Amino acid sequence: MVKFLTGLALFAIAGPVVAQTTVGPGETLLQIQTVGEATTRPDLATVSIGVVSTGTTAREATDANATQISAVIAALRKAGVEARYLRTQQINVQPRFARNSPTDYEGQAQITGYVARNSVGVTIVDLAKAPDIIAAGFGAGANSVNGPYLSLRNDTAALAEARRDALAKARVEADAYADGLGMKVVRVLRLSERGNTATPDLFVSANRVSVVGSPPPPTPMSSGEMRERATLWIDYALAPK
Repeated sequence: MVKFLTGLALFAIAGPVVAQTTVGPGETLLQIQTVGEATTRPDLATVSIGVVSTGTTAREATDANATQISAVIAALRKAGVEARYLRTQQINVQPRFARNSPTDYEGQAQITGYVARNSVGVTIVDLAKAPDIIAAGFGAGANSVNGPYLSLRNDTAALAEARRDALAKARVEADAYADGLGMKVVRVLRLSERGNTATPDLFVSANRVSVVGSPPPPTPMSSGEMRERATLWIDYALAPK
């Protein structure tokens, strides 16, 4: 006999006709789903810093862009960013069309020039230096910034804390269900973790900068906090008191 009580708990009464080997005679199977959380502070930031250049020809736009992005990368290196923390994210060249212009004999709008875009992903390992690093990029000619995207270099400790929190919550729920049934928790039968723990669910509270155009005045970056979650399914065996 199986009876659903809530969306998070399932009970099954063991019996001779049930192919259930994890609970003994007279025991009840209780399944609990629980989510544990751990709050921590991020220690890593990724910012996309780029250059948008224009030219009358594609070559002119890309040449200008290459010169500018090279200067930006040099400035970032000078600001203390190691080469291994810099990576090209995107290179894009597109035509620019005249607005409300007549089309040619093939129905194509008139091309008036070209736009070249190049962005570099910058990993910042010292969050206190983030404003200065972004300012260095702007000072060297960057005119597009997106970020920061905050994370942890090592989430092992935070994930372990989230798991402990999930286990504690699950036991409280299990004891409450057991007590309501006049039973007690006798053992854990099975535990499984759901979801991708290698890419935890992170919630970030921080200021994000998204700028295209003239550089803004330097603004301190608030890293805020992030929460890591662990979702567990735990099977308990209940027995009469």
